[in-house]
Amino acid sequence: MRARRSFRRRLELRAAALFRPPLRVAERYEVSAVDDLKAFTLTGARAQVALRVTLGILLAIAIAHALRLEMPVWAAISVLRVFQNDRTATVRRGLERVAGTVAGGAIAYGIMLEGQVHAWVYIATGLTCAFAVYAQAVSRYSYAFVLVGFTVPLMTYHALVSSEPIGQVIVMRGLEVLVGVFVATAIDLLTSARHGSHATSKPWFAATDEVFLGHALTVGIAVSLVPVVWTTFHLPGFDQTPITAFIVVGAAREGIGWKSLNRCIGCLLGALLGFLGVMLLDGGLLTWLAFVFAGLFVFTQICFGGSVVAYTGAQAAIAFLLVVVMEPIPHLDLDAGIGRMWGIFGGICMVVLVGLATWPIRRRIAEHLSARKRAAHEMAH
Repeated sequence: MRARRSFRRRLELRAAALFRPPLRVAERYEVSAVDDLKAFTLTGARAQVALRVTLGILLAIAIAHALRLEMPVWAAISVLRVFQNDRTATVRRGLERVAGTVAGGAIAYGIMLEGQVHAWVYIATGLTCAFAVYAQAVSRYSYAFVLVGFTVPLMTYHALVSSEPIGQVIVMRGLEVLVGVFVATAIDLLTSARHGSHATSKPWFAATDEVFLGHALTVGIAVSLVPVVWTTFHLPGFDQTPITAFIVVGAAREGIGWKSLNRCIGCLLGALLGFLGVMLLDGGLLTWLAFVFAGLFVFTQICFGGSVVAYTGAQAAIAFLLVVVMEPIPHLDLDAGIGRMWGIFGGICMVVLVGLATWPIRRRIAEHLSARKRAAHEMAH
């Protein structure tokens, strides 16, 4: 009887240890979200920033649409992610986004030169994303590497399921990004009250990061497996899934669990509002504009509010844009929106499953490299 009670007690302690971290994350998120909602304003500083970003996004959509670019939504997302409410930071981030997009396009083109040999494309794309995850963790030009890892699967996997030549895909995505970067930079230069920040100087590449070598392994496997899983089970949202896998793992310095929670809640909020618009809007341009403006104004206040749930606002805005910004504007397609959301949530699931499967290997890598670092340090002293 005593042995049974002791065994039950050990199980309870293990269960408590297992669920304690997720519960702490959820509690932290709840408190931060409530505080952020209380700070919502229609006229304050947050509202002014949200208004500028929202108008910039709508302007980028209009320009991309006028230029007959295929997916104005990427121009809109570029505004959202490049704008920093700081002139120097926005220019720097815009340059890195352009450089990362160009480099990613060149790498994607090189991968596809071998033809659409699927196994080669999967492995090469996964390896590129693995390198980008590691590089963005240790490099001075972190955001540029984020865009490399983002762009390569966006282009290679889209080329596998599209009849468009890879060159056309690269040019279109590049132009869409350029439009967004130009608009974000112009608005910040003309309207920002802040005149530049000085980023801490970092080396081109810092010392080996054993933790992120394991994360790179995770994202490489996840991105490579995405097309296999998605084509085997005929799932929608194929071209969004590897991008989500890359972004979630690439943000691991803030905690994969925390980032995934923000991404899931943000995508859910943005998608729900977007689908509400799909079902209720009458197809008119003015009603579409009013709806998009209102949704972005709310989400960008969260995104630029400075709280720890800011990433929720960014992801909500992105998911919202993916659902409601489709050509021909103001065209709305429920099936396309559902497919894009499938891809986003599928990417998170892939990261979780692959992360669990590779955890023993990642732990061994970290332990081995840490031991080597300690030995080298002891020899040096």
